[in-house]
Amino acid sequence: MPLYLIRRPAGLAAEPLRNSAGLHSALISAASPAAAITAANALAAARGAGVGAFSGTGWVTTDIATTPGGLHVDCVFDGDPINIRGMDRGGNPA
Repeated sequence: MPLYLIRRPAGLAAEPLRNSAGLHSALISAASPAAAITAANALAAARGAGVGAFSGTGWVTTDIATTPGGLHVDCVFDGDPINIRGMDRGGNPA
């Protein structure tokens, strides 16, 4: 199964997708982008982020590895993936 990176888009389109838990990204192994969003929402709910942290339209879902290795564990994380690498969005803080 593909490994999907789910993240908010850059710029002003990202603002409506903010959630109070700060969960703005996920790495999920799933059969389709829709299944990846469903799994990300389940993980976020299990973490106590409430229901639907990744709901709504506009989330960017990218297949980053068609066949992930056996060591991958699905995860959600705080902030945006670009911020984790120590970069910013050009003035749009996460």
